[in-house]
Amino acid sequence: MTAKRWVIMFCIVSIILASIVPMMNIIIDPFSVFGDRLYEWNSHGMTNNPKAAKFAYVDARRGEFDAFIIGPSGASVFSPDKLEEYTGLRWYNMFNYGSDMEYMGKLAKYLIENHMPKHILLVLPAVSAVSYAPAIWGVTNEQPMKPFWRTPFLFANPQYAVNKAKAYPPPYVQGGWDVFVARTGTYNKTRRAIEPIGAMEDYLIAYPEFVAPRFWNQGMIYIEESTLVVAEIAQMCSEQGIELTIVAPPMLAEEISSYNVEKVQDFYSGITDIADINGLWYFITSSVSYEPRYFYDTTHARTAIGNIMIAKMFGDDSLYIPDDFGIWMTSENVDLVIEAGFGEAAIMQKLSTEEYTAELPVLMYHHLTDNVGTYSAISISGFVEHMEALVEAGFTAVSLEQVMDYVYRGIDLPEKPILITFDDGYESNYTVAFPILREFGFHGTIFAIGVTYDKKDLYKDTERQIIPHFGHKEAREMVNSGLISIQSHSYDMHNVEEDDDPFRDGVLQFSYESDDEYLDMFRKDHALMEALLQEYGSIVAFAYPYGRISTISAVLLNELGVKLTFSVDPGINTIIKGLPQSLFALKRFNMDDDVSPEDLLEMIGG
Repeated sequence: MTAKRWVIMFCIVSIILASIVPMMNIIIDPFSVFGDRLYEWNSHGMTNNPKAAKFAYVDARRGEFDAFIIGPSGASVFSPDKLEEYTGLRWYNMFNYGSDMEYMGKLAKYLIENHMPKHILLVLPAVSAVSYAPAIWGVTNEQPMKPFWRTPFLFANPQYAVNKAKAYPPPYVQGGWDVFVARTGTYNKTRRAIEPIGAMEDYLIAYPEFVAPRFWNQGMIYIEESTLVVAEIAQMCSEQGIELTIVAPPMLAEEISSYNVEKVQDFYSGITDIADINGLWYFITSSVSYEPRYFYDTTHARTAIGNIMIAKMFGDDSLYIPDDFGIWMTSENVDLVIEAGFGEAAIMQKLSTEEYTAELPVLMYHHLTDNVGTYSAISISGFVEHMEALVEAGFTAVSLEQVMDYVYRGIDLPEKPILITFDDGYESNYTVAFPILREFGFHGTIFAIGVTYDKKDLYKDTERQIIPHFGHKEAREMVNSGLISIQSHSYDMHNVEEDDDPFRDGVLQFSYESDDEYLDMFRKDHALMEALLQEYGSIVAFAYPYGRISTISAVLLNELGVKLTFSVDPGINTIIKGLPQSLFALKRFNMDDDVSPEDLLEMIGG
């Protein structure tokens, strides 16, 4: 081979090799900046670099969004779906890592000029004045809105593309590559949204970072620069007729104490003095700041708190809102508000936990009969003795609606509330328990099984005799009394090992069952139960058969709109105003004739 040919071949091979990485990055698109046409897995790209991937996502969908949330990661607390309920606008959350106000200004300018939004929500925590125009390190921090900004992503380490290809397809339950929800731009909190939360001691064990929290605070050294950016955003919004809402989100009390009150006053005084700003919503300091269970971690409030903020901003009093939560801060009251929240007297805002939490024991009964040898049964006299003991100890049997009203709306419960539940839907719940509950004026909840509903003789298609179960005639009378709620124990997932083949162990997934197959089965099972019980209202509560709980089932039930779930683990529950997670996997004490009235009262703290 001549030297000339060798050089030509070398050049061709070099060009081919040099093009492999860019072609791989374009086709697989691990940062979702080239359209993500092959995988359509934008959340993966957002996990790698939220600034770039979100920018590309909304830019490819011009005209689809007419309102935007802008801010650092604290802005993740605001749900676009919830804002749409109040405004009728299609929102997108453009929050990103860090608190770079220079980038916030550029982003707002670009969105205003290219997407013509009707509303911008600017989230402005005190940390906004801590960082400005930080150095960019690597492609994971590369920013859009500059010439040829996609070029670095062409030559990114091919390992990013390999990781995406290996991780595909994404699982139903959030995985490590699904930190974001592409449709809304928010953090993916499907796992965190269903975690049961109760007693403080349990929460601190699960999240020890709240025991001695540490914070990133290098001093508010960019007050002037950050204020100027906000002024420019406000001017652009004013000129274009765009509604601008500014919000300062909650912080933990320990983080609040790390700030200099004078600097915080200087920052927000400068913001409220801007000509095109009439004021801002201040949520930084309140009783919420002293409650770690309202936070995912030491710097991020839970989405439930975001929903409460939105309700406060739009004057919706149907949700629980703490009395001291949310102040409209203006140039006239800014110094007083900051002093009250950041000054030495701020500790006075702490509430007793009794003002927003309640201890809720739950009792679990099954069949009532004088044949006490029957499985999970209690004698009629034993049940009556239990009810008498509850009355004498001052307990009130409450309804599911009262419990939900406490958590979602902040409506107080009686002094000593208790939930009485029955599993399986036995006929004796109607013939025996219902008259007794009615005599005492007690509420009760029955978790019925779909396949045995109104069955009096045989189990499914077998020859096995079963204890009779009630049906519509009995259910209708009980529900119409206002004392009884009929809820779900699944349609056909309460299998019996001797009679069901294959036997499903409660709601647990078969080892050979794919996520899609399992979800399809569960959705159909739930739909059958909804159809069966539609006369009595929607299904808001689910008792896990045999107490088996899995992450995938909990996520799906939350998606299906179930508000309360019940386990079979013993213990007293702590439910918390404004925190729906405190209604998940509720503990229950199993009741039978081995539990004397004295034992019962000792269990429930009576």
